[in-house]
Amino acid sequence: MMEGTKPDGKVCPYCKSDNIGIGYQLGNARIFADEYAVSASRDCSEVEYLICKNCGSILRAKVLKPEVFHPADTVRRDQLLDFIERHGILLCNENPDLPSLSGLGYEEENLIQLVDLHEVFYCMIYKKRSTFLSRKAYDLLKRCKVFPPMDADSKKVYDALRSAGKAEKDVLKASLDMDKKVFERSFRFLLENLYITAFARGKRLNPNWYTYLYSTAETWEKEAGGLYFSGNVRAALEDLLCTAGGVSEKEFRKMVG
Repeated sequence: MMEGTKPDGKVCPYCKSDNIGIGYQLGNARIFADEYAVSASRDCSEVEYLICKNCGSILRAKVLKPEVFHPADTVRRDQLLDFIERHGILLCNENPDLPSLSGLGYEEENLIQLVDLHEVFYCMIYKKRSTFLSRKAYDLLKRCKVFPPMDADSKKVYDALRSAGKAEKDVLKASLDMDKKVFERSFRFLLENLYITAFARGKRLNPNWYTYLYSTAETWEKEAGGLYFSGNVRAALEDLLCTAGGVSEKEFRKMVG
């Protein structure tokens, strides 16, 4: 126990003593920002206590780094979801073409919550960049997209992921007897063509980034649910992605195939 100077105006409400000490809870007793933060030491904080030195009562506890903790409300998450649903598409990184997560002022934590809830579909269909589609955009796109067939390597990766149910990319790679470059190429092909997606968060890497647990699109759909739609699917998708989302006609044609 480390002692400090007596805080002004602090009196123990139990024994009325003004002999107050200060102590710190360190090491394994730190408070972590979330259940995944144990893998990133920056996402935690020591706890400081004010303690009555007369009777031993703990008068107050506070973390020393409150900035590492996430908001308890879901307002920002819901605002981001509203944007994605209205525009159909959002890119992860800043670019000159479409709105991005960072460009709109949102944080990775806002997005990862939507991934956990299966409210967005992660892929690399737009210019081979990290792309998030609304559930409606994904559902319309899969109905009118021309899907290129998987080659033998892509099929091997796909079948392994389908068998696993959900897996981190590195874990999936380690389970397969494949050349690393071949695996990476096959994995990107599956993401670029909506065969697989991010199912939920994996390990927390730093305050702003996570790994993903991946699954097949079929596994994701079972949790996300389908869209009941009647009418011209391609026209509805074009209206969502081009008119509302800002995707060019040229890129739209590439996405549909």
